[in-house]
Order: sequence, then C-alpha cells, then structure tokens
Amino acid sequence: MDNTRRFGRLIEGSSPSRGTMKKIFAILILISLLFPLTSFAGTYQANGTDVEYKGLIPCGQKVCINGNYNENGVCSVIEKEFPCQFCHFFVMLDGIIDFVLFKLIPPVAVLMLVIGGAMFIIARLAEPETLIPGGGDPKLLSQGKRIMTSVFIGLLIIFSGWIFINWFFSLIGLSDFSIQAGLGPGEWNKIECSIELPE
Repeated sequence: MDNTRRFGRLIEGSSPSRGTMKKIFAILILISLLFPLTSFAGTYQANGTDVEYKGLIPCGQKVCINGNYNENGVCSVIEKEFPCQFCHFFVMLDGIIDFVLFKLIPPVAVLMLVIGGAMFIIARLAEPETLIPGGGDPKLLSQGKRIMTSVFIGLLIIFSGWIFINWFFSLIGLSDFSIQAGLGPGEWNKIECSIELPE
C-alpha cells in the first residue's frame, strides 16, 4: 500500500487517479461551455450592413443593425427582429468555430497548464522522508509533466491543423477552384452567401 506524508497528514495513495483527473477536466469543460454562451456575441454582413447578435444563434431574435451592444446589452442604434435565412447556418458555424478556437481553448489550456504546474511543484515539495534522489513524488511528478505535455501537443495539433488543411487544399488544386469561383487564392474557406435585411 502506498502511503505518503504530505503537509503533515498521512494520505493513502500518492496521486489522484486518472479517473479523477478526467472527471475534473469534464466538469471544467462543462462549466466553461455553459457560462460564456450568455456573453457570446458575433457580427456578420447583410446587404453591406453590419449586424451584431447576442448568443449562439444569429437569427430569429432581435439583432443590432449598424451598431453594437454595450456592456448592459443595449443596442446603440437600431434593434430589429431578424428572421432566419439559409445563410445564417454558416454564420452560426463560423461563430461556433471561432468561439471554440479563440475563446474556449486558450483559457482551458492555461488552466490545465496551471494544474499540471501545481502538481509538478507539489510533487517537488514533498516532505524529505518521501523524497527520492533528485526529485519528489514520482507519480505526481510524472502526471504533472504528462498534463503539460498533453496541453502543448493538443494546442500544436489544433492550431497547426489549419496550416495542414490549407497546404493540402492548395496541393490538390482547391485553391485554383476558389480563384475560378471568384474568390482570391487560398480563400477556399470563404462561403459567398448573401443575407437580406428584413423590411
């Protein structure tokens, strides 16, 4: 049985199990998914006019036309009911992708780096009788390193995916197709879809 003395207390089991870490991570993801959606806002163009919306869905609700929402959620110019059109689906997908990549992943990555760093430091500060030559609690130390390494590898995969996909599409000639469709080179990811302003 593995008993470790930490901070003056005898603790059975020297590090949290993988199942515990998975539960903590799942709870953090759920919390971070729930509360930012109330403050999520995006913009798009309709007939050359800027439209700003609140929440995840860009239509079927009142939106701010030719203005923006202040910190109290009040539109600075015109607020109008905007019915859903087919192109709003693409606006919503773009908003979800931007939200996940630039508003959700960075804070979760920082949080996981802090957790891994704290585990690393706590493992190094283990009491002298539990120290092995050159280090502290080996299980907690390796788990902290594994978390930090996983975060860096995950960020590398997520953000280098765009570069790889762009390279692959230009290799197979999809960027040439986007030029023929009236888009610029390398604009394979743009969808030309017009949204009409409501009367």
